[in-house]
Amino acid sequence: MKNANIFVDVDLTLVDSNGRLLDGAGDALRRLRASGSHLFLWSSVGADYARQVAGLHGLTDLFEGFSAKPDIVIDDMPSTARPAFEYNVHEEASWPALAEKILTKHIDAR
Repeated sequence: MKNANIFVDVDLTLVDSNGRLLDGAGDALRRLRASGSHLFLWSSVGADYARQVAGLHGLTDLFEGFSAKPDIVIDDMPSTARPAFEYNVHEEASWPALAEKILTKHIDAR
């Protein structure tokens, strides 16, 4: 899958409970972006908050869009609205390890 659309949550995924960027997250996102992937940042707090957090960490340019977490999705094929792959950053060894897994398993960047 080339040019994957990757949606990243803000709180406790990109940043910790104190708003600090999780170790390796910035570099991992840069690798994914460099592969041709399209990155989007979302938050249950809203799009403006997602954009603000990205800006605080110098990551705004990595993301093509910012959005609120969807509560309801309307689609002619609802089963396609669910992502094909989901990852929990806390179940991986690190953000860089997660980026490597995504690049290796899903993106033809090699």
